[in-house]
Amino acid sequence: MSFFTTDKTALPKRPILRPHCGPVQGQFRRGLSYYKGIPYAMPPIDNRRFKAPEPMPPWEEVLDCSKYGNSSLQMGGITLDSPGTYQMDGKSEDCLFLNVWTPALTPEDRYPVYVFIHGGAFSSGSGSEIVYDGGRMAQEGVVVVTINYRLGALGFLATRGLLEEAGTTGNYGLLDQILALQWIQENIETFGGDPHQVTIGGQSAGAYSVTALMLSPLAKGLFHQAIVESGSIFSISAFSALNRGDLEKTMDNGKLLCNLYGVEDSLNGLDQLRALPGDVFAALSMVKADQSSVPKAFGFWPVYDGVVLPKDPVKALKSGDVNTVKMLVGYNTDESSLFIKGHTNLGIYQMLCYHTFGPERAPKALDHFFVDDDHSPLDRALEIYTYSAFLIGMVMMAKVYAQLGEDVYFYNFDFDPAILKIVGLNTAHGMELPFVFGNGIGQRRTTKVSNLSWIMQQSWVNFIKFGNPNFKEEYKGQIVWPKFDPENKYIMVFDARLSSKNLPNQDDLDFLEMLMFS
Repeated sequence: MSFFTTDKTALPKRPILRPHCGPVQGQFRRGLSYYKGIPYAMPPIDNRRFKAPEPMPPWEEVLDCSKYGNSSLQMGGITLDSPGTYQMDGKSEDCLFLNVWTPALTPEDRYPVYVFIHGGAFSSGSGSEIVYDGGRMAQEGVVVVTINYRLGALGFLATRGLLEEAGTTGNYGLLDQILALQWIQENIETFGGDPHQVTIGGQSAGAYSVTALMLSPLAKGLFHQAIVESGSIFSISAFSALNRGDLEKTMDNGKLLCNLYGVEDSLNGLDQLRALPGDVFAALSMVKADQSSVPKAFGFWPVYDGVVLPKDPVKALKSGDVNTVKMLVGYNTDESSLFIKGHTNLGIYQMLCYHTFGPERAPKALDHFFVDDDHSPLDRALEIYTYSAFLIGMVMMAKVYAQLGEDVYFYNFDFDPAILKIVGLNTAHGMELPFVFGNGIGQRRTTKVSNLSWIMQQSWVNFIKFGNPNFKEEYKGQIVWPKFDPENKYIMVFDARLSSKNLPNQDDLDFLEMLMFS
């Protein structure tokens, strides 16, 4: 049975493809084929735990790809950082699967590829969440791929014993993503994708991942454009009080974990570390979204290990030591409303500043973002967290890439449905995702919501296809999305009325860039 045919009426309901990895059988629906749960690596279990992923050897029997594969082992329940997490299928250490949606109908079809990396604070989430379903985007002529990667301690634990064993430690989740991109280079043509036209994208921790890959020499040449939604690795390294990113301090954190379970942090202790139940690591991987109190000691993030990430991300960015690609990047107006609680008072606001900037820089931040009758502690906390955790790193990155001669398009998502205002979220973190993927919005352009979603989908698709989000053909109400300029910082604002303008609050952003990165 051959999947490829020009007669749509003859298309099988269960198409079979034969990529290099082995034969796969998917599903056909509404003019699209989709293949779920394709393994791109050997299960990272037992002796493969805390090691770089190994490619999956080719298989001979047809693999049923009608259902999603396991998500990475993680704590259950709904997580706020990535809407839709409660929709996930099974969770397991055996989690290195990817999913493909394709519009291809003939062997000659070649479509641009969009690889989406999910968010979830590196502790939760999955490429199988309903909000990431790639069907609607594939209908616009894009091959969409979503991936799972190792999360939490299983994906990012760094110890001195692991460093002694392999010459690097941590970043196993990033290595998973890199192997998935290598798999795409080797196999995606069979699915109708063009391996020379790959855009990677992500939101939140997925955006951190994308920007990490933009720094990694191991990922060079595996993608050609990037979409960065609400996050960057450059903001992570700014959190001095959390020590995120520094190898020695991250390994100190790993030693605490080893001590907690009586494991020797050395080469001799690795067998014991790998023998611990996986649930232990999932339980330690939870990062509290409640920023009104200091997060617990264990938080697992990418680390500049000298191999995957050769040096401090900010230093690499400032020196231009990056993988240069075109970029679409942006933020939501009220990112932090998902994390900052309404009862935030002056004491909590001050603690947030000290937690974010450290004891030397916090007083300067408190002086600049002062509290008075017009600026409540809650308002200031929301403002400073949105800036420091999300916006400042993306702006700094956009400026450098534009200075390097790359096309950069910057956006602000500022549409807040009434229901979000009622619960105090406004345009919160992650709220752009249904608009971009078109899932849960509806496709008839009869309301402001569905019309905005259509415009955002088309803008993302245009960038994936052409490296430019602007429409080639005019439509009613079209607004030109200008390139981001390091001086004027033009952005596109997606709200009930589209507009392009200069990035607001530049004085505050300039102050924070000096405070955080000088």
